[in-house]
Amino acid sequence: MKLNNIYLPQKEKQPSFNAKNSVLKDADWVCRSVNKNFPALSNTWLNYNLHVKHANKINLISSIGEKIYNARCNNNSELVPVKFLKKLLEQVRDNKVGNCYEKATIADLILKVNGVNNCDRINLVTNDGQKNLHHTVLLVNFDKQNYYPSLQKLVIIDPWCGDSGYADIMLKKYANMFNDFFKLKKGEDIQFVKRHSLDFSDEDIKFFKKNYPELVFKSSDKHKLFTEV
Repeated sequence: MKLNNIYLPQKEKQPSFNAKNSVLKDADWVCRSVNKNFPALSNTWLNYNLHVKHANKINLISSIGEKIYNARCNNNSELVPVKFLKKLLEQVRDNKVGNCYEKATIADLILKVNGVNNCDRINLVTNDGQKNLHHTVLLVNFDKQNYYPSLQKLVIIDPWCGDSGYADIMLKKYANMFNDFFKLKKGEDIQFVKRHSLDFSDEDIKFFKKNYPELVFKSSDKHKLFTEV
């Protein structure tokens, strides 16, 4: 498995942690923080969960999708991360719409504002990238010394579905609970493709901390966000 291109997560026999340890609690906090501070309607989530038949509701969902599409067209350069994130946060907060891409990007910012840099936004694919599942999540790697970390050393944060956890557990949830949404065939393994990395200067981080204090984890001497990373 590799983190800089398409890769198939390694499957190990050892179980992942079942207890609600600090890592999972922190991941849950990030997930909740995205949705609490930047509440946003998602047309993909509504389409999948509501099974809407009424024309007026279908039109509403369609208009949400159109707003998201237009916002992306007006803010499509990740090459200047601080400018890109400033505009994305404004768009989501003002329009109150956003899909998995927007939510995973905000989660990425939250971690970096709190000093956690060993994370990547990833796209989910199968068949060595030939099939795109059109879903973006945030991946946190707890095995920085290993270029081929196992699933038990990776955490997926997915604010779109409001869930997070160790990658082995999350992939099972995707395969069992969202197989219709992803149109997964039996036996298809989900793989990851890393998106462009959003890197910030110290000044950028200071800006976001000052203007978005709600994204700063309330650290203590005993615990800081993702201390194990």
